Amino acid sequence: MTRIAAVTINRSQEDVRRLWEGTEDQLPDVEGVQFTPAPGGRGTEVRVSYEEAGLGEKLKAVAGKDTRRQVEDALRRFKQVLETGQVVRSEGSPGGTDAAQQRHQRPAQAGAR
Repeated sequence: MTRIAAVTINRSQEDVRRLWEGTEDQLPDVEGVQFTPAPGGRGTEVRVSYEEAGLGEKLKAVAGKDTRRQVEDALRRFKQVLETGQVVRSEGSPGGTDAAQQRHQRPAQAGAR
């Protein structure tokens, strides 16, 4: 079944297209990508279509390695790098938002005052 994941990036279409090159190799099972102007002149919308298998995806989801999560994680990291220059991490989630790593992260703790 074909699915679509999308993200809006606050950069011009030309910048996003140029910086996208080489990134698609990091995305599993990608069928296509579209770059369109975001509504209201708010940058560029990146839409990625990918193939999501049936039962196998459900089993992979348990381990946090399903295609949907991998595509969404990759798009989130791409957006963060383009907008902030780095992938944002917190002390509570040093592995970032990667779904496969979240199982092994400790809960965030309130800081000492």
